[in-house]
Formats: sequence, C-alpha cells, structure tokens
Amino acid sequence: MKKIITTKVFLILFFSLFNIFSLIEYFNKDSVTEYVSYLKIVSIIAVVICLILLLIKKIFNDKWVLKTMVKPEVIKTVNNNEKNYEFLNYEMKQGIAILWEGDAIFATIKGEKKKLTGYIKQLILKDDGIFYFSVANGERLEQLAINEPNSKIKISLNGTKYNFKSLCKEVLKLELKRIFKFADHVKKQLSLNEKFSFTFNPPQKMSILLDNKMELYEVEKYCIFHNDYQELIIKNINRQKYIFLPIDNIKSKIELEDGKKIDIRKWLKYLCNTTDIN
Repeated sequence: MKKIITTKVFLILFFSLFNIFSLIEYFNKDSVTEYVSYLKIVSIIAVVICLILLLIKKIFNDKWVLKTMVKPEVIKTVNNNEKNYEFLNYEMKQGIAILWEGDAIFATIKGEKKKLTGYIKQLILKDDGIFYFSVANGERLEQLAINEPNSKIKISLNGTKYNFKSLCKEVLKLELKRIFKFADHVKKQLSLNEKFSFTFNPPQKMSILLDNKMELYEVEKYCIFHNDYQELIIKNINRQKYIFLPIDNIKSKIELEDGKKIDIRKWLKYLCNTTDIN
C-alpha cells in the first residue's frame, strides 16, 4: 500500500514538473535552453514509468498479497443432507408438485408485472418453494409465479374477482393450511442445501464495505450450496452481531488487518480447497 502511495506521489510530482517545463518553454520560446527541454523529456519519461508501475501493481496486487499472507487453519466440512419433499400426502417429482389439476378454468390473472388471460390448467409448487399457475392461451402454455400467498395478484373469473387464497379455497377447493404447510416444508429443505463449509481458525479479521460503510468484521465460516450460492458467516466487531453475507453483496475489495486489499473471491479460493466441488 505504501509503495502504491509513493508511486502516485512521484507520478503527480513528475507530471507537475512536465507542466511547469512546458509552460516555461511556451512563454520563453526564444530564450529557452536545451536544459529545460531535456528536463521536460525526462519528466514525461518518468510519468510513463510511474503509470506502468501502477498498472503492474494493479494487475499483480492480489498475487503479491496472497504470497505474503500467513495462512490460517481452515477446517473443511462436507455436508450430505438429503432433501425430502414428501409431506402431507404431497409428492414432488422432477422439482414439481401438482397441487391442483382439473377442468380448465378460464380467467384473467393480473400480477404485479405480468398479466395472463387463458385457461388455468394447473396449480403447482416447485422446489424453490414458490407457487405457479399454468395458464394455456391457444397453443401456448405459460406460468405465472405467486411469490407470496398475500401478494396483490388479482384473478377475474366469470365476473368475480379473487385473490390467490380465495381462489384456492373457493374455486380450486384446496385446504389452505395444507398447501402452505407443504410450501413451508419445501422452503425448509432449501436450508439443507449446504454442500461444503469452511471454518476459519482463528476467525479472520477484515474490513468490508457494506451499505457504503467500511466496518471491521470477523469471518468465521464460508458456505457453498448445491445451487452455487455462496455466503459468509461474519461478526461485526463493534456491534457484536452475526450476519449471513452473500458473496455477491461484496462489491469492492476487502481490506486485511495489515491494510492490504484483495478481491474476496481470490482470497477465499486461495485459502479454501474447492477443487472437488462439482
């Protein structure tokens, strides 16, 4: 970090000198000496060298940081949690459970971002824990997601308007408690999706920029899930509060205890053996 600052200082210095010598040459065209022209050339060469050094440091910074870093003990755990979707006589096949299927019902379904008019053929629940209507319109079969049971989705059927719950209860004749319990069960299975975890001993201190605020954290655990979702379990030093932090939420480089900065993904890849992750 100090070397980068020093290089930037020299860059500013030589660039300033180049401008000064250029002004001297411009305003004193007749009396300017070869010595000033020589200094001007030296200054621009020095500026180019500084720019090249900064570029090299930027390219190889992460490698240098990792090379000088002391590796902590990293305990790897392999989790083989099997998901079970059978619940309340419902069964999921190939990621889909059919909750209702019967005579097609012609309706207009207006969601927050999408509107469909056609025949409702199925109500299904996928392994993401979200309900979907399968709607046929001519030869097309489309699906509309119902992210929340209490969403503002509006369904018009024979001049009568329904929300998601009232349609399920009054028209599809489904027991709301049963289908929502099944959905909760499916969502809980997602939490069993953790495939690998890496525990740092001792926890690694670093500063992370979150919500435009740089704060000090202790990284205790790195988790990788079957769907390639990755998160850190970290503790805020000042507030003594634990946070589950998705890797994708870290937009800038982390700052280690010695002040060196590095990309979080390169840091994790260097410390954690993920070569056998499929």
